[in-house]
Amino acid sequence: MKKKYIILLHILFWGYYFIQELVIVNNKTYALHIPIFSFDIKNPEIAFLYSFDFLFLFIFYLNYLFVLPRFFDATKLGRMLLVLCMLFGLFILLRYTLEEVLYYQIFGYRNYNEGTTLIYYVYDNLHYGSRPIVASSVLWFIVNHSRLQAEKIELIESKRETEINFLKSQINPHFIFNTLNNIYYLVFEKSDKSLKAIEQLSSLMRYMTYESQNNTIAIQREIDYIENFIALESMRISGTTNILFHIEIQNPEFRIPPLLLIPFIENGFKHGVVNNPNQAFEIKLIQTESQLELQTTNLINDYKKDSQSGVGIENVKKRLQLYYPDKHILEITTSQPVYKTLLRIDL
Repeated sequence: MKKKYIILLHILFWGYYFIQELVIVNNKTYALHIPIFSFDIKNPEIAFLYSFDFLFLFIFYLNYLFVLPRFFDATKLGRMLLVLCMLFGLFILLRYTLEEVLYYQIFGYRNYNEGTTLIYYVYDNLHYGSRPIVASSVLWFIVNHSRLQAEKIELIESKRETEINFLKSQINPHFIFNTLNNIYYLVFEKSDKSLKAIEQLSSLMRYMTYESQNNTIAIQREIDYIENFIALESMRISGTTNILFHIEIQNPEFRIPPLLLIPFIENGFKHGVVNNPNQAFEIKLIQTESQLELQTTNLINDYKKDSQSGVGIENVKKRLQLYYPDKHILEITTSQPVYKTLLRIDL
């Protein structure tokens, strides 16, 4: 809870206390009378009002600022009860000293009748002493609960941000490793496509180095990245690639987490057949006001397996859970020889 709201909460409480305890309404004339403002210390009623309000304020903030912050522990209830008993004892001792000793010596009057037993005095003041203790405890628990909730949310957000950054750090080396392998292959073959591949790699690294560090990017920038990636990967494929990239985007500026879609396309290149003239590697990306959908379909290449298989997909599953909990569907189906993925995100 922000400091200004805590202050406002205290102001509201003391405003309520002032109206309930210190303002007297004449039932006949409906006139308001505030005895505490008369400053007639020789009047016992006024003097006792001052002493009680002083003790109320003192015990209230002693409990709120010192006792509860230092001694409240749900696992140590015995210690807490002992401290509360000491707080009650302090209230009773101070009230007795003020009203039964000092007032009597200075003004010649006391609050309780002469002959009142100590047991009765303690019993009667358990009620009065509970008022500032209970009121300050309730206020402290409200503020403390709000603070703990805010800290919990902050901790969750911090953990979420840390995990997202960690997942992003896994993505970048993975892509760079693959693209460098591609360029190495083209240079080794002395292909004229190598310069174009270096330009494509530069574009990929620029995207990953700068734009991917943002929490979200325009979906058009992700599409540009996918198209560059497809072009780069296609350079090393023998024969003619058969790739269909179908795009239906209502709002090119719609923002999504960066590098969220690319693992599905990368997976098709790594483990699929993309140069079969009879079966295209199909990619459909559709974005409406309420939904984002990505579909991929490719033939499975049983010969293209490596130790990194599945890393990108597992990574994106974790990121989807962080960005869109309970708002996405990811279906991966394998029906030999076809591999399909369907990602649907509710916006």
